[in-house]
Amino acid sequence: MSKYLLGIDGGGTKTHACLTDLQGHIVATATNGGANWERIGVPAAQTALLQVINEVLGKVQGEHSDLAGATFALAGMDWSSDPEIFSAFSSSIGISKVSTYINDAVAALYAGIPNGVGIASIAGTGGKTVGFDGTTLVRTMGMSLGEGGGAGQLVGLAVERMATSEHGQTPPTRLSKAIPESYGITDIRTFFKAIAREDLTLTEDRAPIIFELALFGDLGAIGVVQAVAKQHARDVFGIANQLSFADSAILVVRAGGLHCAESAVFNHSFESTLHTLLPQAQSKVLSIAPVIGATIHAASKIYKEIPDEYLQNIHFDSTRLKEF
Repeated sequence: MSKYLLGIDGGGTKTHACLTDLQGHIVATATNGGANWERIGVPAAQTALLQVINEVLGKVQGEHSDLAGATFALAGMDWSSDPEIFSAFSSSIGISKVSTYINDAVAALYAGIPNGVGIASIAGTGGKTVGFDGTTLVRTMGMSLGEGGGAGQLVGLAVERMATSEHGQTPPTRLSKAIPESYGITDIRTFFKAIAREDLTLTEDRAPIIFELALFGDLGAIGVVQAVAKQHARDVFGIANQLSFADSAILVVRAGGLHCAESAVFNHSFESTLHTLLPQAQSKVLSIAPVIGATIHAASKIYKEIPDEYLQNIHFDSTRLKEF
């Protein structure tokens, strides 16, 4: 007998699983590495998903057949045809009839707005903006395709700003010392040569360095942070333009590491740009794990209207989670 609902949030660096009973009580959670198939490939993503599914079900001695519904909210799920990539995987573990695949940004939307009507702006390892007006779901297309790129874009723009400074086009910036030193390199030209000739990989975990320099007034870092924040705000505006919201106010959920970093520069730039473009927007930073939204989405597929009891229970239990 089916008795559980499963939500999975698979991002670029980590995957979270949340299992509830049909009344919304969280009965088990699990976590492991990233499940972005665009980064690690489909086989590796499937392995990561299977591991976290088995781990979370194992904690309640459950089986795949015990799932009444399962939502996989995965980074890289950007096009309507993408769920087909995992159809064979769902069939192989016997959950094809109860599983749904969505972009991980949709999970954040449902975590912040249980009926999913509104817009979610994700600025994490990468970026994504999605919106749902009760009828139509739209989303940005992907990094380098007109959307904000989160920490990846932040680091990329920082290196570009360092290069323009080195070329004499822009004033000096402390980025030129701090970023190379984080890679163990003390000479800026050696750093750029390592990128050009030695396949040095720029990683998103340098974002806190940029935020810190912006906090202490480095104009180069401030400009980079502002550029990324403004792009994410413009993404929200663009999504809103494609939808028809019945209410005058448009709820906007902010999620991901950049939104949650409490950066005054990022927050001010995002909010000021958003309210200039979309005065009716009402935004909030997500305070619970997006995987809760994936589980709520799974519930929306089996209930015509999600019971208040379910929502109350899952939100209450989510405040006590320590794993995420």
